[in-house]
Amino acid sequence: MNRLAVVVIHYHLRPGGVTRVIERAVESLNDKVEILCLSGEAPAPNDFLASITKTFQPLEYNRNPSKTEAEKWSEELRAIARSHFGRDPDIWHIHNHSLGKNGFVPQLVQHLAKAGCKLLLQPHDFAEDGRPDNYKRLAGNPGGELNSALYPEADHVWYAPINYRDKSFLKNIGLTHVHELPNAVTAQPDRTAGGSPAKIILYPARAIRRKNIGEFLLWSLLAPEGYLFQSTLAPQNPVWRKYYDEWVQFADELNLPVEFDAGRKHDFPELVQHAEALISTSIAEGFGLAFLEPWLEGKPLIGRKLPEITADFEAEGLDLSSLYSELPVPLGWVGEPEFYSALESAMRRSYAAYSKAWNPAYFEEAKSALIYDGKIDFGILNEPLQRNVIRHLADNPADRSLLPPLSPRPSLPQIEHNRKIVLERYGLEAYGNRLLQIYRELAALKPGEVSAANAADLLNLYLKPGRFNLLRT
Repeated sequence: MNRLAVVVIHYHLRPGGVTRVIERAVESLNDKVEILCLSGEAPAPNDFLASITKTFQPLEYNRNPSKTEAEKWSEELRAIARSHFGRDPDIWHIHNHSLGKNGFVPQLVQHLAKAGCKLLLQPHDFAEDGRPDNYKRLAGNPGGELNSALYPEADHVWYAPINYRDKSFLKNIGLTHVHELPNAVTAQPDRTAGGSPAKIILYPARAIRRKNIGEFLLWSLLAPEGYLFQSTLAPQNPVWRKYYDEWVQFADELNLPVEFDAGRKHDFPELVQHAEALISTSIAEGFGLAFLEPWLEGKPLIGRKLPEITADFEAEGLDLSSLYSELPVPLGWVGEPEFYSALESAMRRSYAAYSKAWNPAYFEEAKSALIYDGKIDFGILNEPLQRNVIRHLADNPADRSLLPPLSPRPSLPQIEHNRKIVLERYGLEAYGNRLLQIYRELAALKPGEVSAANAADLLNLYLKPGRFNLLRT
């Protein structure tokens, strides 16, 4: 029996992110299928995917062709794949087709779907989720009818979201062939839990807004004396750098025990080895590797969990009892008038950015959903409001007892239990088996009639007032 022929498409193959997912997918399949990667940019000659990659420039960012151009490019792409395999591919595996980084890819998907090609569409991020500029690119694409083309529905078009939230959203808008495909996690060499006797709490992430750095600093204030909190990487994007620099200045002002950009100053594996615990205070993730990888390093994880992401992990048996789902603080510490003003202004801007009409009822719905017993989740606040809370607690130490204590001490049974779960459920072998099964089932199907889900329905789900978060504006 011939191996399945699979084309994998992404805008680029730069290190990290989706490229990392593709690399692990290729590794997990272990030559059980024949793979050709097509990308808008060539990878570096020595990169893992270089030997199986061909470059097709229309896939790169910021391409917005006419419908005629898109059809021509789509056929050129099919010819490249046919020439490589000596036949038509069995599967077209396309990453982030609806992200809005490129106006050609959604048209390519539509063209391939109508031609009866078997498509596996794997979204990692969505233009509807806090990326209005991307959404406008899709809406203004000269070749596209956004609502009728962005999310095709057919027996031969399957979706492979990476978490339960995305799966539920896609099914909610009427897509029927939705198969969750969690990312793979690579095991690390065994380590002794605890490492150095130093009391270090490590946040191994780039300090962009959604990583919720204010909450990280809040814990540095509340932690018992003798702890050092390290953040590994500063943001590179000048837009995020502004927020980061303000946090650095604030931490210095309050003399908080925090070291920023520690990954630039120290060897990263050593930072992990010397940490007593790893922490995550992020308020938004795609797949959520941060909730899986610490256990493979023999380290406990503390901080915030994200039920929309972590519910899948817990259903598989992962023990995340050391994490909290929310951190309620009294509105009096925040500044109630300031919060209401910031919330309404940000909501109005967000709706306008997506060209959605504003209704005052949205603001009332958000208040009703976000505030309870006079409290608001700290992770919903923007940076100035978070600083109000931290300053209040710095000036009123007695109020610190109203928040839960920090518990970073490692539990060896928990670490060993979670390490086993991660390796069994999310290791390369499990991922490869799951992906191969999807490929085989999809390849065996006959093409069906192509329709589409309404893209506006997905936007409405993401813009639901009760989901609003000031750190995502």
